[in-house]
Amino acid sequence: MNWHKNMGPLDFSAFENILLEDPWGDIRPQSEPYFHAEKIADGVWQVLSDGDHSYVVEGDDELIVIDAGIGAGSLRDFCQSLCPEKPLYRMLLTHAHGDHILNCYQFDCVYMSEDTYRLRAHFGEFANMGVPDDYPVVFLHDGDVINLKGRPLEVLAIDEHMKGGLQFLDRKSRILFCGDELNGNFFDSSVSVEHSFRNLQRWTALRPYYDVLAAGNDLHDASYVERYLEIAEYILNGHENEGVAVYKPHTTDRISSISEKDGKRVFARRAPKMVGVGLEEKMIEAGYEENLKLNDGHFAFCFMRKLGPNGPFDRELVRNGAHFCYYLNRIWDK
Repeated sequence: MNWHKNMGPLDFSAFENILLEDPWGDIRPQSEPYFHAEKIADGVWQVLSDGDHSYVVEGDDELIVIDAGIGAGSLRDFCQSLCPEKPLYRMLLTHAHGDHILNCYQFDCVYMSEDTYRLRAHFGEFANMGVPDDYPVVFLHDGDVINLKGRPLEVLAIDEHMKGGLQFLDRKSRILFCGDELNGNFFDSSVSVEHSFRNLQRWTALRPYYDVLAAGNDLHDASYVERYLEIAEYILNGHENEGVAVYKPHTTDRISSISEKDGKRVFARRAPKMVGVGLEEKMIEAGYEENLKLNDGHFAFCFMRKLGPNGPFDRELVRNGAHFCYYLNRIWDK
């Protein structure tokens, strides 16, 4: 499918037999458009559809959206409705994971890193939908500034969760839009602890300018950055073996209140569809049954690391109320 300007939303009718439940109990087919916005600062909204959250940021003469999610319907039209008097045509993309990128095609131009452009991929049920990926793109680099009038957004290129990751610093609202590179529920690294330590030093140096982490999964207090830095330094100072190998995820993926309705499977909106799709069996086959038991038999997103190609995401160290997950076999850079 080739991109063209002002494309309508893709056909989601193939998902009419899958139901999604929002945090307030609303259950509707995945094929049906759903959007919910919360104003989190003056001129800033968090938008829930499906996939990770999107964020709408208002400048003096236009709107801009950060991340695209995977929901049905027109994300662009909904975000435009939040401030109809100012045009919306641009999107900023934090990284290439499928739950952030599907609806990029709805925008006139998408800003991302070159690595994100190369690594974009749609997963699971979206892999064969024919999602357009030839929309206009502008490549961003570390130190660039998005020219949103009255609210410049500073670009940080910091690989942590995924290669090509970008974050956007809004000093006006004191928010760091950080995608999945930083979370408050647990530190989700895909690099060595040494590499994470250097990244955290940089985020810490910028802490005078932000108080909130606007992450893909939710909003978090930015003080986690200093706490994560302290843990990384502690690990590097000879304490790598203090992290436990078997642990209950600090913040588990939200699970729907019911598993089935009218003969249709129900999943929690935004949370990855991890429950009841065979991943528990793979955990058991790989020898991680004890982890599942601690999590009431449910698979959780962070368990994907244990099944990944880089070796098990096999340690969690908790200090000062922060949960730092890391690879025991990836403490130092190679």
